[in-house]
Amino acid sequence: MSEIGFVMRTPWYQRARDEVDLRSPLAQRPLLQMYDRPDFVDRLLADPADSVTFGDDDVWTYPVPVKPHLDEDSRLRLATSRLVKTNLRKLYQPLHERFYIVVVEVFCDVPGLPRAGSHDEINVGFRMRRMHTSLTAKGRPARRVAANLVADLAKEQGLGECVPTSPDVRDVWWANEAWRRRFEEDHADDLAEIDCHTDVQQWLVSLGGGGRWRTICDEADPIGAGEVEEIIPMTRLPVREKDAECAEDAGPKGPRSRSLWFGVVPTYSGEHWLAPQPAGRDPVIERKLDDHAIYEIECVVTEPREDCPDRTWVSAPSEPFRLADPMDPAGTKNRTVTITLPDFRRLAARAGEKQGPGGVRILTPPDSQMKFNPFSGTPKSGSGRIGAGAAVCTFAIELFFIVAFFLFLMFLPIVVLLFQLWWLLALRFCIPPRIAFTAMADFLATADLGTVNAAQRTEFNIAMGMDFRDLAPGDRHPDWVDSLDAATKPDGTPAFAGEHEMTHALVVGTDPTDAVAPTPAPHEESPDDPLCAAASGAAR
Repeated sequence: MSEIGFVMRTPWYQRARDEVDLRSPLAQRPLLQMYDRPDFVDRLLADPADSVTFGDDDVWTYPVPVKPHLDEDSRLRLATSRLVKTNLRKLYQPLHERFYIVVVEVFCDVPGLPRAGSHDEINVGFRMRRMHTSLTAKGRPARRVAANLVADLAKEQGLGECVPTSPDVRDVWWANEAWRRRFEEDHADDLAEIDCHTDVQQWLVSLGGGGRWRTICDEADPIGAGEVEEIIPMTRLPVREKDAECAEDAGPKGPRSRSLWFGVVPTYSGEHWLAPQPAGRDPVIERKLDDHAIYEIECVVTEPREDCPDRTWVSAPSEPFRLADPMDPAGTKNRTVTITLPDFRRLAARAGEKQGPGGVRILTPPDSQMKFNPFSGTPKSGSGRIGAGAAVCTFAIELFFIVAFFLFLMFLPIVVLLFQLWWLLALRFCIPPRIAFTAMADFLATADLGTVNAAQRTEFNIAMGMDFRDLAPGDRHPDWVDSLDAATKPDGTPAFAGEHEMTHALVVGTDPTDAVAPTPAPHEESPDDPLCAAASGAAR
């Protein structure tokens, strides 16, 4: 059994891009790579250097309240918040069409750091560790620091004055050293009253299943019998396709001497655990991976030994990152989901046929059935009863979707008008059969809602997602035009009447031709392998 040790470095192609030496501290981190298609493994095997470049959307952001641009008649008039960017990496979910791997290159830990491609006795994996920050402070200093931190970031990014906010300080405690030092000097008094402590935690799995986060080196919380830290296996990468011929000619000192390993980074987990609470409170169920914690990845080389404990070597941690929530709007914009409403004609035809066993099967437990009369208007307090239940009903899934969409159309105007959430209307648009958005927008830029003619009223309603033309004349009003014209702000002043910019902004915000077309994500440079040019050259 060889007694040689191993070290890990950033893969060669990233060192080539950054022009850093193998022995530089900048070359010690494992590399996070991003892909925008599910076939990322095929692309990785063909060329590990060919990944998608991280962009402006790939850093963590915080929404801060801002005053709407009242001198604008565009979408900015509807925006009551703006996003402040940080330096912290953000990883999205697979449903956002984003996939991530971690790559590391293994070398022998002897003078000169020769490549470890000839060693097939080692296993390589990685572990995700969580940085958990706890704060001890009186409420007011903590809120002031959080508000000032986000406000300073907003000013530096040209967002101007933002309304003070008070998010959790541990969610925004980041920054490069120079910026952080200046902030600490400016807010020294408040920071002196805050005790901030960050623990590094490991995910332990037990033989019986389940897992938990544990603070490393916490003597009060020892590792239990049968618990081990989760290590996710990594796979060695073959010589990339375009270097295959070179590898044959170069021999043992060519590309085949590289020991490149990759693993798929988990950005979602269905696992939960019982998190202990301070002051003796009962533990609570929490997700293993969430959008609040900060994570790092460490790669681990393991050399199995028959009669002795395995030998292990650990890399430097990757750059820290957080995970996007599944409903993160910067992620959901990457993937279009098309849903076709149930076809009433086909459902009517199906109703005349014998039904199959498929559908949504609803089991009502005993004493859990809600009974009320849906034909007597809105049920009054106390008019319902809890019935015996224990029945099984099967409904076509189309029936659920029809009712759900009906409720959405009914409650969207109520939510918008009740809570004055005008910006919600900018998050959807309909494509009517004949509306001319440009003409409609130009008209609303200079005229009141109350002066629209019948044709313009129809077009405006369709733009808002509702067509009232097939209703009886008495049921066509109030419509979107009437409702917005009558809408008032909390102080009682009209919200839209006489405000041409606001109505113009609404129409502009719903224009489907204004949607940003997706563009191919830029790819990282794929440098030539220096081992192909000089098989006998030293490792970079």
